Amino acid sequence: MTFVMRKLDQLPQTLGEKLRALRRGQAVSLAMLEETTHIQRKYLEALERGYYDDLPEPLYTRNFIKAYARALGADETYFIELYEEESGRTDLLSPHRLPRERVRKNRFFVLSRLMTTMSIVCVAVGVLAYLGWQIRGLLEPPMVVLDTPSDGMYANSAMLDVEGLVLEDDVTLRINGEEVVISDDNRFQTMVDLSRGLNVITVEAERRYSRTAVIYRRVVFDAEQTTPISLNR
Repeated sequence: MTFVMRKLDQLPQTLGEKLRALRRGQAVSLAMLEETTHIQRKYLEALERGYYDDLPEPLYTRNFIKAYARALGADETYFIELYEEESGRTDLLSPHRLPRERVRKNRFFVLSRLMTTMSIVCVAVGVLAYLGWQIRGLLEPPMVVLDTPSDGMYANSAMLDVEGLVLEDDVTLRINGEEVVISDDNRFQTMVDLSRGLNVITVEAERRYSRTAVIYRRVVFDAEQTTPISLNR
């Protein structure tokens, strides 16, 4: 009689081997398991062969393992722990990549920081622009319209009438160094003594912190001149 020595099968070691042994031990085919778990056969085969790169994201793979074990009445936690040990990754998309959830959080965090920074920059630019506009307005000299006298005129009277209009409020006005009162309607009027010959009338206007607006008028006093004329004629 001839005896044939058969090599005993080694005990299943990997997750895939143990899953396959469990399924075969209960005489369940892959087709039957696919129908029970609603998991595509290609994923069931990938699990049993340990082809983790052919499986979807670990979150779904763990659900596949739970459904597989549950369908065969096995301990889900045990097989999940085996998967974690063998795959050596938690929620990894592919080898050498960061976890999907962590990547999403980091991207969201970076985007949030970028939006916050842009908002702060926009606000800062707006505030600086407004402050610049305000400071410029404070420093700008006030506007003054001098109606009379005209520049370069001849006068035959020693008393010269100086009149005009200030186009802004809270303005201090001086004519030849003497402060002049501005009326409620922003007009001013005063008389200036002239000396014989050429006189320079200086009108100065300023607000607090502003630059000074200065207007000059040249007037020649000639008592023998019967009719006022202009030097510019």
